[in-house]
Amino acid sequence: MCACFGGRCVSASEQVEAACRLVPALADHAVIPGSALIVPQLDAAWALLENAVTLDPTFAPAHAARGNLLLRRGKTDAARRSYSLAARFDLYDAPSRIALGELAYMAGDEPEAQRWFTEALALTRLYAPAPRAGTRSALVLCVGGPWHRNIPLDFVVDPARWALHRWYLPDAAAERGDVELPAYELVIDAIGESVEAQPALDAAQRFIASQSKPAINDPQRVHGLARDALAATLQHVRGCAAAPSRRVGRDELPQIASGFPLLVRPADTHGGRGLERLDDTAALAAYATRFPAASYDVGAFVDYCSADGYYRKYRVMFVDGEPYPYHLAIDRAWMIHYRSAPMDEHAWMRDEERRFLQTPEKALAGWHTALRAIGAAAGLDYFGIDCTVLADGNVFVFEADTAMLVHRFTTDPAKAAAVDCIRTALAGLLDRRAG
Repeated sequence: MCACFGGRCVSASEQVEAACRLVPALADHAVIPGSALIVPQLDAAWALLENAVTLDPTFAPAHAARGNLLLRRGKTDAARRSYSLAARFDLYDAPSRIALGELAYMAGDEPEAQRWFTEALALTRLYAPAPRAGTRSALVLCVGGPWHRNIPLDFVVDPARWALHRWYLPDAAAERGDVELPAYELVIDAIGESVEAQPALDAAQRFIASQSKPAINDPQRVHGLARDALAATLQHVRGCAAAPSRRVGRDELPQIASGFPLLVRPADTHGGRGLERLDDTAALAAYATRFPAASYDVGAFVDYCSADGYYRKYRVMFVDGEPYPYHLAIDRAWMIHYRSAPMDEHAWMRDEERRFLQTPEKALAGWHTALRAIGAAAGLDYFGIDCTVLADGNVFVFEADTAMLVHRFTTDPAKAAAVDCIRTALAGLLDRRAG
């Protein structure tokens, strides 16, 4: 369908193409919701997309681009409706289904999210961004599911410098040699550690070994960050400790009779989901009923409260073995989450975080020794840790992962500068490694 403007007939397709010339990333849908920035051309692009939908209400690319634009403006519900229309009008639109999976997960509807991811990956496991002049090309190895299961590269890699081609593993077609990969200069193993990700990590290891381009992050090394492997990975690092953790089945959990108090959580959960401190076997049995899972991660509870009665959790990112401060959360509760810690309520907390970001060696005495040794022991190009400082001065590592979140959505200049340091270091690593 088309209409005439100024004596010339234009189609819905041409309107969408014009919008994407103004904002090329409107054609990229397999990205992290909220990672794309607002740009001045959005109003003009929206007008073009409105024209496209008027011309052809069933034109799926127009609805997908509208969903992308709405996400940039923070209108997630409206974006979800637009992407749903795109998927409805194009049964082969895999990128819109990836976006719908991410949005459903954000809304807390995990079954719906899984349905969309399954549909998308059944159509294709390779997602390429819209071509842009002057960018280098990286093949990013991912595991299917919500974005937090992989390194959130959209927050730390400049899309004007690197085109990120996402390939979700394992891919049966690749095993048959039926996948035509885009040209790429570098491979990035973005797969975070988890039980469910093991087949993807194994496939990533095989693929990296089968080709000649340089790679970021050795999949075999990612295994060393697992909760039940981390203490062994860091055991020879002086000035560092990590509580041993073991993975037990559901039937075995209530049979644990010693080591209390214990920290228990379902395997593969993050963000404190299902994490509890348990003091006896009766509590273990009740916990297994409340949180049914195939397996659990169990470790000793270490009281890391500081002398002033507050708990502190530092996040440190490593790029090519070098540590970089990202944030500090302070709270009265032992289970600290940065988003819920009362940092905004207390100027002294914000001041302490700022000092950590600007002079991390004063907050963590082992910054130039233990922290660098942690980077060497992990043997990964890019990963992060959550840690604290114990009364004896040792750095205590709670957990480590390649898929830890780093983003620049802040109004604090010190935090923005810290993120910029991480982004700059990672950009340098990608350029050096690609040659």
